[in-house]
Amino acid sequence: MKIESILLLYDELIGGKTVSRAEFCAEYSITERTFYRYLREITAFLRAHKSSYIVDVSERKGAYFLKKS
Repeated sequence: MKIESILLLYDELIGGKTVSRAEFCAEYSITERTFYRYLREITAFLRAHKSSYIVDVSERKGAYFLKKS
């Protein structure tokens, strides 16, 4: 379940979509803390293998997306 959720989150981000923290947590029955752990895993992967990308956030909306650095 964890790996599947992380991959689904990564797939959404790499596909250019914006991911709502609240919606993702509700859809996959995870806590916000778990969501942030998943983002840390994805961020570490991006730093190691796709360093031209970063995860960015729109604080007002709680929405996350990938951005080229």
